Amino acid sequence: MTRTALRALARPILATGLVLGLAACSGEAEPTASSTASATPSAPEDPTPADDDAATEGSAEPATATPTAEAPVPEVLEFEATTVGGRSFEGASLAGQPVVVWFWAPWCPVCRGQAEEVTDLSQQYGDQVAFVGVGSLDGGDAIASFAEDAPGPTHLSDPDGALYRHFGITEQSSFVVLDDGGEEVLRTGYGDDAAIADAVAGLVG
Repeated sequence: MTRTALRALARPILATGLVLGLAACSGEAEPTASSTASATPSAPEDPTPADDDAATEGSAEPATATPTAEAPVPEVLEFEATTVGGRSFEGASLAGQPVVVWFWAPWCPVCRGQAEEVTDLSQQYGDQVAFVGVGSLDGGDAIASFAEDAPGPTHLSDPDGALYRHFGITEQSSFVVLDDGGEEVLRTGYGDDAAIADAVAGLVG
């Protein structure tokens, strides 16, 4: 074979080796149809949990309950006040539950005699019935001092008698008992402990 023929034969061999060498250096091979198909993730099936608890267990965000509609506010509960501790109090916060409102004055001996009974009732039924005391007809310090002797109810300070007038109270000790719809089921002047206890028991069934 002539030298010219050998040179012609060597050119394609060198070219093929150069291409293979470059491919090996780059470390990347052109993907084939089969490798492309395997690299493309398939869409996961939509899991259907056996029950809702299993679906939410271990979730990053806890399941939340559907909020219930707010109870309508009866007119009698449309008032604003201040607790003996100085916090703002909205009568509307009592809507949707039975309420016992006790109207007292610090210097009233009947009121002081009923403090223990009201405290006992509030401790017995406090998770089902709201108990609110309204101290009035005296200064704020005297009202706060009396409230300490009747723990249980939420006591409101009413030195100027605004809540007395709102509820139409003309004497102390008095009670107004409301059902969960804001309807008055009992109103007593000077209070009848047995009647109050019976009314509260009737509200909770």
